[in-house]
Amino acid sequence: MTLRAQLWLPLLLCAAACSSVPPRRTYLLTPPVNPTAPATTTSSPAGDPMAPRQRLEVRRVLVPDYLDSTDILTRSGSDEVKVSATGRWGERLSLGVTHAVGADLAARVPQYSIVQDGSSNPQRQLRITVTALDLWQNGRCVLAANWSIVDQDSSVPVISGSGTFDSLNARGITSVADASLIEAVSRTLGKLADRIVTDALATPSAPTAAVRR
Repeated sequence: MTLRAQLWLPLLLCAAACSSVPPRRTYLLTPPVNPTAPATTTSSPAGDPMAPRQRLEVRRVLVPDYLDSTDILTRSGSDEVKVSATGRWGERLSLGVTHAVGADLAARVPQYSIVQDGSSNPQRQLRITVTALDLWQNGRCVLAANWSIVDQDSSVPVISGSGTFDSLNARGITSVADASLIEAVSRTLGKLADRIVTDALATPSAPTAAVRR
């Protein structure tokens, strides 16, 4: 073997190995649209269509800067995160979380029109700040967040709250596939939506509720 061949052979083997690595899969936190879902409008006693009772805008959720990318990041120890080599988000995490929470709320409180566009002139805004979203390789997701619902014509929250939510993975598991990680995040966001509904949207007195301190 010539000297030139000896120099090029390692590079060729490396290129062949790299080309055999499958591309990262892309994941979303929202399910596909159901084409058979009922319309969001109702009818008046006279039979004329009318809009849902109240429109609620879900503002873009704030997440920690280091998480707001398309990388799926898992915790490794107390001060290290690792990027998944096999999966990625289909959109920035802040957008994915916003869309997921909006979909969860729409399913839980169909009497509201859940929107994510301020041009629809919503009566209220839901503002959520995720202060921590720790995703572990064993499939556990721990989410800490605070939220407030604000009337369109006032900067004072109608109601606010905070909480920490845990996906509660099965014991003894040390590592799971990306799909299970995404499921854990979705499950934790669902618990956040449940708390928001319980504390605010499903309460009959919510329009005049005092601010929680």
